[in-house]
Amino acid sequence: MFSRKSTIIAMIFIAFMYLVFVPLVYATTEYKMTDYWPFKEGAWWEFNDGKIEITGTEEIDGISTFKFVDTGSCGGGDAVEINVVNDDANGFVFFLPLEDGSYSIAKISEPYVKKGDKTTSSFKDSDGEQVTLVFKLEGTANVVVPAGKFKRCLRFSVKLKARHTDGTYSYSTESVYLAKGVGLVKVVSVKQSTEEDCTWGVGGRDVFNGIRELKDYSN
Repeated sequence: MFSRKSTIIAMIFIAFMYLVFVPLVYATTEYKMTDYWPFKEGAWWEFNDGKIEITGTEEIDGISTFKFVDTGSCGGGDAVEINVVNDDANGFVFFLPLEDGSYSIAKISEPYVKKGDKTTSSFKDSDGEQVTLVFKLEGTANVVVPAGKFKRCLRFSVKLKARHTDGTYSYSTESVYLAKGVGLVKVVSVKQSTEEDCTWGVGGRDVFNGIRELKDYSN
């Protein structure tokens, strides 16, 4: 039989291995973005402040994109339509329509991401404002919303900074949660200089306490 001393040493060794190697495994785990927000025509996500719908498809510069319509409070109650793609060739990308018929391109992430990965995009929006968007994978988290319980959601920090045509600046920071096989399930507004400074969150931190939650979905 093992002595009590040898048993204690073995337990300490196992604990040490767990504390050292388990964080390393999670830190190097790669996540496929198409698994965490799959798009298809007709899919929709209903939130406490509005709805996101995939209303169709469109080819832009040889890339097959989806028409993404968001009627949430971030757009001030107006439907905001952009084009998106999330695939293994291009990663997760927004195509933002401009007045001249061209598009500004905002890359959200690479096709595969791991904890700590950060993607920075700078582009002009339809109002001529220069926008910088930083999308960083902070880790995973379990999320409970009206639509259900979702385990090990990807938790991103999304930082937006806009330089307006009059030379002033505005900003926002959001925590965004994507559930595997579902997509966007929760957004928490962390900082916001104006109601218009948001990405996927609510339009103003006084709206639903700054939290956007998934109520129902079909994808």
